[in-house]
Amino acid sequence: MSNNAPIAFIDSGVGGLPYLQWVKDRLPMENFFYLADSKNFPYGEKTQEEIVELVLQAVEYLNRVGNPKLLVIACNTASVTALESVRKKLDIPVVGVVPAVKPAAEMSQKKRIGVLATERTVNGSYLNGLIQDFASHCHVEKIAGSGIVRFVENNFFLSDLKEKNFIIDKAVTRFQEMDVDAVVLGCTHFIYLSDLLQTRLGKNIQIVDSRDGVGNQIIHIIKEKALQSEVKTEDRFYCTAEICVESYRNFAKMFTLTYSGVIGEL
Repeated sequence: MSNNAPIAFIDSGVGGLPYLQWVKDRLPMENFFYLADSKNFPYGEKTQEEIVELVLQAVEYLNRVGNPKLLVIACNTASVTALESVRKKLDIPVVGVVPAVKPAAEMSQKKRIGVLATERTVNGSYLNGLIQDFASHCHVEKIAGSGIVRFVENNFFLSDLKEKNFIIDKAVTRFQEMDVDAVVLGCTHFIYLSDLLQTRLGKNIQIVDSRDGVGNQIIHIIKEKALQSEVKTEDRFYCTAEICVESYRNFAKMFTLTYSGVIGEL
């Protein structure tokens, strides 16, 4: 495997792109491949066994176009259910994305925090473990925002401000009622609406995601293992089924990636 091999990001859709951008801004010489597993979107409705199989299949697809030197499972649902299983199967570093409960609990003055995540993450044991380990001294209000995931994936570029506000209304109202002062975005898709959420929640409620933690971990691994790239090539966006093609092209352009079509058909 060459040091010039890409850092690969995998999600069921476009949620992981802001994480890729965070790393890209800081490691501009690295090469990046992004795979939206659109054929199997969303992962939040799959079983743990299915998610493990799908992520491993996605890595196999990526290997066809350039063996990645590091894999980022840029999806909270996939990470909390499949990260360890995937690490056991692969011989490259694998970084997951998990809800930023610890930093939210540390910054909360009221010790009242909110978590906005998918149904599977909200009801899963992993999130409860994070809360027990890092926020047992806090009241934690968990809200499943599964509808927001589909909204971002399918309608982000087609919707107006009124529609964006409508999709987050329930969560905003509940967090305000519960008097939280920090809200964890426990699904990568929600980052696309973070500015709007911040406006609606107000300046006294801080929004927290895991981009800093995940990004710094990636940088640490690249440096520790001396995997720095020396040749910059093209950063690419792939999918596994051409669903919402125009939207994917827009997302690729938004993050300065070359839209490269369906990877499974290569």
